[in-house]
Amino acid sequence: MNLHTCNRLAARLIGLLVLLTSLCACHDDDTNPSLWPKDKVARRTVLIYMCAQNSLGANHYHQSDSIEIMQGRQFIAPNDRLLLYVDDAKYPRLMEIRASSDRPVLLRQWNQEVNSADPQTLCDVASWVRQHCPAEEYGLVLWSHADGWIPATNKEYSRSASTFAPFSFGIDVGTGGSMSGDRDLTGTPGPQMDITDMAQALEESGIHLRYILFDACLMQNVESDYALRHATDYVVASPMAISAYGGNYTHLIQAGLFSPQVEDIVTTYYADIIDPAQNRVYGDYGIVISCVRTAALDSLAHTIAQLLPNSSIAIDDTMPNFNDVQHYHPYHSHYYYRPKQHDLRSTMQRILSEKDMQRLDEVLAQAITCKRATTRFWAGPSNWSYINVDTTNYCGVAAFLPQPAYTQNANACIFGDLNEQFRQTEWYRAAGWTDYDERLLRLPL
Repeated sequence: MNLHTCNRLAARLIGLLVLLTSLCACHDDDTNPSLWPKDKVARRTVLIYMCAQNSLGANHYHQSDSIEIMQGRQFIAPNDRLLLYVDDAKYPRLMEIRASSDRPVLLRQWNQEVNSADPQTLCDVASWVRQHCPAEEYGLVLWSHADGWIPATNKEYSRSASTFAPFSFGIDVGTGGSMSGDRDLTGTPGPQMDITDMAQALEESGIHLRYILFDACLMQNVESDYALRHATDYVVASPMAISAYGGNYTHLIQAGLFSPQVEDIVTTYYADIIDPAQNRVYGDYGIVISCVRTAALDSLAHTIAQLLPNSSIAIDDTMPNFNDVQHYHPYHSHYYYRPKQHDLRSTMQRILSEKDMQRLDEVLAQAITCKRATTRFWAGPSNWSYINVDTTNYCGVAAFLPQPAYTQNANACIFGDLNEQFRQTEWYRAAGWTDYDERLLRLPL
């Protein structure tokens, strides 16, 4: 989430006292979790995982979203379950939100500091949910900061991490850290979770997800989607840096998180962003959001691998002009030189023939089941910095495009050489980039 909208925080804290009152049931000595009988299986259990021991928590965004969650409890069907895991300045707690109760029901209370950006914590919570809150299917909302596929700068949970550790989600500053500054006790950015580690943790938990909704920045990219393809049926996310306010959880509970069609999450999220009645919150921030069906990603990778040999990268002697290709993030020192997040379809359209694009579009239609976009969105770093969206040709899923600048600026990038980081991804090999990224980097401008 992006903190550009912090100055509008007061608009959503009006109900903060209501939330604090509703949470009074969540004491350490609450030993009556009132769990459902183990033989009572829900239709769908949704877990909202708030990794909020960071600047989002310091600015109370998790509290304003919790207010929306409590307001949305009226829409929870009797055979559905909504769970909320919160880790902020207090010890973590796992609660159930019930339509019949105006207070969250405490299911589990941690009595010590926990790193919620540690994949083992996610595995532990997911395993507990599967064991104690059985359901025919599960949904997971991952709420925190995120950087997309690029590497975690701090893997405190794995000191033996390799030099290249691609993908990251969440920040947990831990005891003594600066939540407002996203720094741990040592003054470095708090630990983050690699997406490959996340995927492994979810698989080890034994829980298979109907969907993952990333209410976090920059997470709709094909590299992350591919890494998660065995853990979830769908990934719903945005390729851009979203507003710190995230989704409207009242409406997502009503028409999204429990809907038979996962695509309803996309349409509801988008409708709230453009709703004039919510302009006080979202203003003209804009949004790009999409839903990816992971079962189609192997076919997508195979198709791209077959088409790359026919692309202009393979047959031309000059660098294709990518300057005006749709992208979702500025390549700027203010953002630590994170990559531009090029749109997957727009990028391939620049290097493939019309005939090959027709073939690719058929496969993309199987993988991207829903997409929505405003005509522009705020990207920063200036208040007036917007990126326009080519709503005719975009697909709403980002993909890394190797570029010489990423190697040239590696020393100034806290993530190192992004071209080299890209080579560590599964997608790099599956989509056939092994034969063409070096050529692309050597082509003259």
